Amino acid sequence: MIEVEKKVSLEEEDLSKIEQMGTYLGASIITDTYFDTPDFRYTTSDIWLREREARYELKVGVRGLSGTFDRYEEVVEERPILQKLGLDREKDLSQALPKAQIFPYASFQTIRRKYQIDAFTLDLDLAYFDDFIYRIAEVELMVSSESKIPQAEESLEEFLKYIGINTEKKVKPKLIEFLSRKNPTHYHALQVSGIVD
Repeated sequence: MIEVEKKVSLEEEDLSKIEQMGTYLGASIITDTYFDTPDFRYTTSDIWLREREARYELKVGVRGLSGTFDRYEEVVEERPILQKLGLDREKDLSQALPKAQIFPYASFQTIRRKYQIDAFTLDLDLAYFDDFIYRIAEVELMVSSESKIPQAEESLEEFLKYIGINTEKKVKPKLIEFLSRKNPTHYHALQVSGIVD
């Protein structure tokens, strides 16, 4: 599956609107730990490996598309993750990572409230970066193939306009905001590779 997502910044009235219109799906506290090589081999190729609640997840950027949406193939099974990382010969991901010099480089907690409005999932996040709290909302649609991405983007834009959320403001993903504050060397590598502006 491919996740098509728009990150937005919410005002208080936006939060109220979502609470009124949406179906509340619950709240959770999420701990994310992200992994890469010391030379940032994966993240500078738009490949993001994380461990969330004792499960590994991989997001691989869909290439050749521009614009303000995030589009990622999501991989959650261990064998395909090993293959995508080029570690096909290994059997156990947690053992393969240190052998391949893939180490944690960021870890933080997020309090998430999840809502559903029609086909759209809205994650309202408060991420805790030790000395700073980062508030962000992620609005997403899942599609089964790359050919469906343009229609999903159009639907997301129409939906956000319909509920009156400002989509003009550029909003950094949580991890990118974390690196910009906590790890300028890694952040600069992502800028040089064109992954972040």
